[in-house]
Amino acid sequence: MNRPHRRQAFTLVELLVVIAIIGVLVAILLPAIQAAREAARRTQCINNLKQIGLAVLNHVSARKEFPTGGTDPWHDEGAVLRFGKGYGWMVQILPYVEEENLRNISKGYGAGDKARDLIVRGTPVPLYFCPSRRPPLAYKRAASNEDCSKGCALNDYAGATPAHKNAAGVWQINDTSTQYWQGVTHGDVANLARAKYFGVIVRTGTTPGRIKDITDGTSKTLMVGGKSVERSKYETGAWHDDIGWTDGWDPDIMRFAGLQITVDQIVDGQPLGDIGFRMGSAHTSAMNSVFADGSVHPITYDVAREVFNFMAHRSDGMQYPPLD
Repeated sequence: MNRPHRRQAFTLVELLVVIAIIGVLVAILLPAIQAAREAARRTQCINNLKQIGLAVLNHVSARKEFPTGGTDPWHDEGAVLRFGKGYGWMVQILPYVEEENLRNISKGYGAGDKARDLIVRGTPVPLYFCPSRRPPLAYKRAASNEDCSKGCALNDYAGATPAHKNAAGVWQINDTSTQYWQGVTHGDVANLARAKYFGVIVRTGTTPGRIKDITDGTSKTLMVGGKSVERSKYETGAWHDDIGWTDGWDPDIMRFAGLQITVDQIVDGQPLGDIGFRMGSAHTSAMNSVFADGSVHPITYDVAREVFNFMAHRSDGMQYPPLD
């Protein structure tokens, strides 16, 4: 009579070997999965910038000039005195990114209807968010100079404004106070006529940029890229990332190309007055950017500060390629 074969159980050693193998496989596969996800997010970011670039060029085609960057930060909805200072380029291109209805909720940005304008301010535009950083969101806080009591929808892209030479012919790179504001800060819009900006997107109140002004070539002149944001404040807002896409000339939508670009840090070690004006992104290898011809290129973080500034200047005679 044949006895049934008795199945032997795993020994402790065999079980430990199996667990170790599974652990190794997970350690191998997890980075690959994360890399694949980041590649997909990076591709979506590139597509966002392509659409933004196309929208800007459609604005140029319709109005014969580039959108402008707004005149002043901190628009208090319903305050006519502040509305006259102009909203920035992200508001101006809404009709060209299929968001004209959102723009039309307001009574023309300046008619004094605070309730309507707060609706616009608190509505996220998905195209303006990089998926590697955060999903489309708006945050709320108590009323202040920037009224976010009904929500302020943030954004992850900004126009680039470069440094230029002073009267002595010296480049003012890294000089944020004189080059970004041009001596015209809050409530001093009447003096904008004397301010000079040399980016593709210039400050409202100065002469808007046109294709003919980009003498360095549209394919070699940076227009819009990512902006540096402290990682711990992605969902809470920061002084340079609080109003969002409906802001005027402010670091929310315009950054200074005279500073070194940087990848987002958990706690940014840069001086307070520095981080808020830098361009950068959440991508670890490079910042995606769109040039004045609508082409999108990555720019690595090790690019020389001077070279990056020259790329953002439309007419300095320094024709740098996108470097990708």
